[in-house]
Formats: sequence, C-alpha cells, structure tokens
Amino acid sequence: MPVRRGHVAPQNTFLGLIIRKFEGQNRKFVIANARVENCAIIYCNDGFCEMTGFSRPDIMQKPCTCDFLHGDLTSKEAISQVSQAVLGSEERKVEITYYRKDGEWSPFHKRVTVT
Repeated sequence: MPVRRGHVAPQNTFLGLIIRKFEGQNRKFVIANARVENCAIIYCNDGFCEMTGFSRPDIMQKPCTCDFLHGDLTSKEAISQVSQAVLGSEERKVEITYYRKDGEWSPFHKRVTVT
C-alpha cells in the first residue's frame, strides 16, 4: 500500500460553483462560515471590495453582518434585520445604508439579500 505524504485538502466544489455562478452575474457578494461564532467571511469577490473600498485581507474573517460598514445613517432596525436573517434559515432582503472606506467614509444605500 503506498504511503501518503503531506496533507491534501479536499476541494470544495460547492463553494467553487457558487463563486463562478455569482461572478458571472456581475454581483457583489461575500461567503461566510456559519459554523463559527461570528459567521466569519471566508470569501469576498472583487466587486464587493470595489464597492466598499476595503481590500480582501481587510474583509476576511470579519463578521458577515458587515458591522465594519455601519455608520451614523445605518438604521438600528436594518442592522437587527440583517442579524436575524443570518441566524435564521429563511432568505431575507434588507434595505440598509453602509459606508464606503474612501477617505471620507461616504454612505451608500444597498439592498442586501441574506440566504
């Protein structure tokens, strides 16, 4: 029997499929790990980075509720709805105001879909 050397991580074809599907639709999105306490972001596409002004390393491992994008105009109700959607099992669409990291932290309005 041959000896296996090193560790070969199995490819996650499911995540790859999701990434390819949404990249082709010109969407801005993140993927999070629901098995960890803060549902940490494990992937964000270039469109999301451009929209928010953050680099990919700045975004990785942050909570998927995107607390780092909240500001004065972000409503408490919208924040609560996003948090509840992350904890729940139903898809939810939420209108929320986020802030772009562009030197001035300018607000932008977004319709977020949590699935």
